[in-house]
Amino acid sequence: MESGTKFLSVTAVIVLAVMLQVFLAITENRETPARAAVAFAKAYYMQDASMSERLCREIRDNEDVDIVAAYINQVADEAAARGFAPSWMKMSLGHIKTETDMIDENTAEVRIKASMRRNINPLFAIVARIFFLGETYHLEETFNLIKEDNLWKVCGEPSALPVT
Repeated sequence: MESGTKFLSVTAVIVLAVMLQVFLAITENRETPARAAVAFAKAYYMQDASMSERLCREIRDNEDVDIVAAYINQVADEAAARGFAPSWMKMSLGHIKTETDMIDENTAEVRIKASMRRNINPLFAIVARIFFLGETYHLEETFNLIKEDNLWKVCGEPSALPVT
Protein backbone atom coordinates (compact mmCIF):
# COMPACT_ATOMS: atom_id res chain seq x y z
CA MET A 1 0.00 0.00 0.00
CA GLU A 2 2.81 2.40 0.88
CA SER A 3 4.58 1.85 -2.46
CA GLY A 4 1.38 2.82 -4.30
CA THR A 5 1.22 6.13 -2.41
CA LYS A 6 4.88 6.85 -3.19
CA PHE A 7 4.28 6.05 -6.84
CA LEU A 8 1.32 8.45 -6.99
CA SER A 9 3.31 11.18 -5.25
CA VAL A 10 6.28 10.82 -7.60
CA THR A 11 3.98 10.71 -10.63
CA ALA A 12 2.14 13.85 -9.48
CA VAL A 13 5.44 15.73 -9.00
CA ILE A 14 6.66 14.68 -12.46
CA VAL A 15 3.39 15.71 -14.13
CA LEU A 16 3.44 19.09 -12.37
CA ALA A 17 7.07 19.64 -13.36
CA VAL A 18 6.30 18.86 -17.02
CA MET A 19 3.28 21.18 -16.99
CA LEU A 20 5.39 23.96 -15.43
CA GLN A 21 8.09 23.51 -18.09
CA VAL A 22 5.50 23.71 -20.89
CA PHE A 23 4.00 26.86 -19.36
CA LEU A 24 7.43 28.50 -18.96
CA ALA A 25 8.45 27.58 -22.52
CA ILE A 26 5.28 29.13 -23.93
CA THR A 27 5.62 32.37 -21.96
CA GLU A 28 9.36 32.63 -22.74
CA ASN A 29 8.76 32.66 -26.50
CA ARG A 30 6.29 35.54 -26.38
CA GLU A 31 7.16 38.56 -28.54
CA THR A 32 7.87 41.68 -26.47
CA PRO A 33 9.20 45.14 -27.39
CA ALA A 34 12.30 44.59 -25.25
CA ARG A 35 13.16 41.30 -26.96
CA ALA A 36 12.69 42.86 -30.39
CA ALA A 37 14.88 45.85 -29.48
CA VAL A 38 17.63 43.59 -28.10
CA ALA A 39 17.51 41.35 -31.21
CA PHE A 40 17.77 44.43 -33.43
CA ALA A 41 20.61 45.95 -31.37
CA LYS A 42 22.61 42.71 -31.45
CA ALA A 43 22.26 42.43 -35.24
CA TYR A 44 22.90 46.17 -35.68
CA TYR A 45 26.20 46.20 -33.78
CA MET A 46 27.30 42.91 -35.38
CA GLN A 47 26.50 44.47 -38.78
CA ASP A 48 24.26 41.54 -39.60
CA ALA A 49 21.88 42.07 -42.50
CA SER A 50 19.19 40.23 -40.53
CA MET A 51 18.53 43.52 -38.72
CA SER A 52 16.24 44.39 -41.65
CA GLU A 53 13.75 41.82 -40.31
CA ARG A 54 13.36 43.99 -37.19
CA LEU A 55 12.91 47.29 -39.08
CA CYS A 56 9.45 48.63 -39.78
CA ARG A 57 8.17 48.81 -43.35
CA GLU A 58 8.51 52.60 -43.41
CA ILE A 59 12.30 52.32 -43.10
CA ARG A 60 12.91 48.94 -44.74
CA ASP A 61 10.89 49.44 -47.91
CA ASN A 62 12.53 52.69 -49.01
CA GLU A 63 12.76 52.38 -52.80
CA ASP A 64 15.70 54.75 -53.15
CA VAL A 65 18.21 52.91 -51.02
CA ASP A 66 18.63 49.66 -49.10
CA ILE A 67 19.25 51.28 -45.73
CA VAL A 68 20.77 48.17 -44.13
CA ALA A 69 23.26 47.63 -46.98
CA ALA A 70 24.07 51.34 -46.91
CA TYR A 71 24.77 51.15 -43.16
CA ILE A 72 27.00 48.08 -43.52
CA ASN A 73 28.90 49.77 -46.38
CA GLN A 74 29.24 52.96 -44.32
CA VAL A 75 30.78 51.00 -41.43
CA ALA A 76 33.10 49.12 -43.82
CA ASP A 77 34.25 52.45 -45.30
CA GLU A 78 34.86 53.84 -41.81
CA ALA A 79 36.90 50.74 -40.93
CA ALA A 80 38.95 51.06 -44.12
CA ALA A 81 39.62 54.73 -43.38
CA ARG A 82 41.02 53.67 -40.02
CA GLY A 83 43.08 50.90 -41.62
CA PHE A 84 41.03 47.95 -40.36
CA ALA A 85 39.00 45.18 -41.93
CA PRO A 86 35.21 45.61 -41.70
CA SER A 87 35.02 42.78 -39.14
CA TRP A 88 37.00 44.97 -36.70
CA MET A 89 33.94 47.19 -36.29
CA LYS A 90 31.68 44.35 -35.11
CA MET A 91 30.68 44.62 -31.46
CA SER A 92 29.03 42.02 -29.25
CA LEU A 93 26.63 43.10 -26.55
CA GLY A 94 26.66 41.84 -22.99
CA HIS A 95 25.10 42.67 -19.63
CA ILE A 96 22.01 43.95 -21.42
CA LYS A 97 19.38 45.81 -19.41
CA THR A 98 16.17 47.16 -20.88
CA GLU A 99 13.45 49.55 -19.77
CA THR A 100 10.22 49.54 -21.71
CA ASP A 101 7.70 52.37 -21.82
CA MET A 102 4.47 51.32 -23.47
CA ILE A 103 3.03 54.38 -25.20
CA ASP A 104 -0.05 52.47 -26.36
CA GLU A 105 -0.76 48.86 -27.25
CA ASN A 106 1.04 49.14 -30.62
CA THR A 107 3.83 51.58 -29.75
CA ALA A 108 6.67 51.33 -27.27
CA GLU A 109 9.95 53.00 -26.40
CA VAL A 110 12.78 50.75 -25.21
CA ARG A 111 15.96 52.00 -23.57
CA ILE A 112 18.87 49.59 -23.76
CA LYS A 113 21.93 49.76 -21.55
CA ALA A 114 24.68 47.27 -22.32
CA SER A 115 28.39 46.76 -22.45
CA MET A 116 30.03 46.21 -25.83
CA ARG A 117 33.27 44.51 -26.80
CA ARG A 118 34.99 43.96 -30.13
CA ASN A 119 33.88 40.72 -31.70
CA ILE A 120 36.86 39.79 -33.80
CA ASN A 121 37.35 36.12 -33.07
CA PRO A 122 35.80 33.82 -30.46
CA LEU A 123 39.26 32.80 -29.26
CA PHE A 124 40.22 36.47 -28.82
CA ALA A 125 37.11 36.99 -26.70
CA ILE A 126 38.09 34.14 -24.37
CA VAL A 127 41.69 35.29 -24.06
CA ALA A 128 40.58 38.91 -23.56
CA ARG A 129 38.30 37.92 -20.68
CA ILE A 130 40.95 35.77 -18.99
CA PHE A 131 43.72 38.39 -19.21
CA PHE A 132 41.48 41.49 -18.95
CA LEU A 133 42.44 42.65 -22.45
CA GLY A 134 40.38 44.76 -24.78
CA GLU A 135 38.25 47.79 -24.21
CA THR A 136 34.69 47.60 -22.92
CA TYR A 137 32.37 50.26 -24.28
CA HIS A 138 29.05 51.29 -22.78
CA LEU A 139 25.90 51.55 -24.83
CA GLU A 140 22.83 53.58 -23.96
CA GLU A 141 20.35 53.67 -26.82
CA THR A 142 16.62 54.31 -27.09
CA PHE A 143 14.57 52.60 -29.78
CA ASN A 144 11.02 53.40 -30.84
CA LEU A 145 9.08 50.28 -31.72
CA ILE A 146 5.73 49.69 -33.37
CA LYS A 147 3.73 46.51 -33.74
CA GLU A 148 3.46 45.36 -37.36
CA ASP A 149 1.87 42.01 -38.25
CA ASN A 150 1.95 41.01 -34.54
CA LEU A 151 5.72 41.54 -34.39
CA TRP A 152 7.53 44.42 -32.74
CA LYS A 153 9.68 46.37 -35.19
CA VAL A 154 12.13 49.23 -34.73
CA CYS A 155 10.85 52.40 -36.32
CA GLY A 156 12.31 55.85 -36.20
CA GLU A 157 16.00 56.64 -36.54
CA PRO A 158 18.43 54.09 -35.09
CA SER A 159 21.57 56.06 -34.26
CA ALA A 160 23.87 55.51 -37.22
CA LEU A 161 21.63 54.22 -40.00
CA PRO A 162 22.05 56.52 -43.00
CA VAL A 163 19.14 58.92 -43.31
CA THR A 164 17.99 59.58 -46.86
